[in-house]
Amino acid sequence: MSDTPYDIALIDNRPFFESALRFGVQRAIISSSKIAAIEAEAPKGLVQIADAFGSKYLRPEIEAARKRIVNLASLYLIESSRGDLEIAAKLIRDNTFLSLSRGGSGLLKTLFALPEYALLGREAKGRVEDFLEAWSLKEKPHEYRNTLEHRQLNALEIAAGYWFGEYLGLSAENLKDEDVEAVGVVRSALLVMMFGGPDDNLANQLEFATLIDAIRAMPVAKRNKAITNVDLSEIPGQFLSVVQRIVEEIKTHDIPVLQDKKAPLDRLVFTLKDKYYLGDHEIEDTSEYDALVSKEWSRLTKGKTDVDSLMTLFVCISAGITPKTSISEKIAKSIVKQFRNDGFPHELATAWIKDSAPHEKQEGLLEDWVNFIEEANNYLLDDWDTTYSGAMRFLALHCHVQKAGGK
Repeated sequence: MSDTPYDIALIDNRPFFESALRFGVQRAIISSSKIAAIEAEAPKGLVQIADAFGSKYLRPEIEAARKRIVNLASLYLIESSRGDLEIAAKLIRDNTFLSLSRGGSGLLKTLFALPEYALLGREAKGRVEDFLEAWSLKEKPHEYRNTLEHRQLNALEIAAGYWFGEYLGLSAENLKDEDVEAVGVVRSALLVMMFGGPDDNLANQLEFATLIDAIRAMPVAKRNKAITNVDLSEIPGQFLSVVQRIVEEIKTHDIPVLQDKKAPLDRLVFTLKDKYYLGDHEIEDTSEYDALVSKEWSRLTKGKTDVDSLMTLFVCISAGITPKTSISEKIAKSIVKQFRNDGFPHELATAWIKDSAPHEKQEGLLEDWVNFIEEANNYLLDDWDTTYSGAMRFLALHCHVQKAGGK
């Protein structure tokens, strides 16, 4: 039979204290005098617990206290004995009932102190008293065990995050101030270890995009070799389980995303970047980033990204003419005539924005374009404006229209 005593104890619906007590009495491990001692001290413990979490004078609080004290003793016994009834029975024999209960309370306080989330920040915790009040009523040992394992992993990932942050040249104080996800820092450092140079640290989104672009351009064999041969020799041993898990995630989840050669680099960056820690998420001058990740966008805008230039570009795309960020009055009037004759196919520009604009700018661009369309329909398609004067004033106000004779 492969089940361990601990596994069996988790399946047993009775409080583990009760199971261990029965076992001890049946095996003559626990004497009748010990039973009498437990019966004598239990009421004192019940009153103390009821008073701590409510009122010692109310019957429901006393009943809840009975559950709490048994649950706490059970928790201590099952964790200390690993579910072995004989060991647990001997612990009952050799310790007071209240000390067993206090042992369970100590385990919960230790659990409370462990991080709930794997963030490199100053975790805002509630009151330990509230935590004990809730957890002392939990009767399923696996809840404690699962939560303990989860929080221990959080603590390990946090320690690893600080270590790898130092590798990237990041101070612990800065990481704390930003409430950084620990795994993101580890993942960034590992990506640099595999594919980056000695000075790479993914300081911003541009550096991340540059590295992603370089990885995508690698031959498959070279890329796989870089992952397989990553040097983990200087990484502290306690972090290796976390590192190996993340390396496998990069290999099986992140790298396959890069194999789509048709996907724009900008879309790949958008898909992957939230998994990684980037020193600065905001780039003051986005022109270099835009040029790297959205070549079509960069080619047509030529760095001109003010609203009027972009609206001019979108109008040209909708009209099916050579896209420009500035047009002459003559071209502007011909566009108005075309729209009145054939309609205003603004969806062409919408599609271009979705296909070619930097992903992070698309929402704002689409909003600007929709606002432009709503107002433009009133002027560009106004058949009463037979001289096109209203339409031309609108375009001059919202686009770059060069007057005749202007440069």
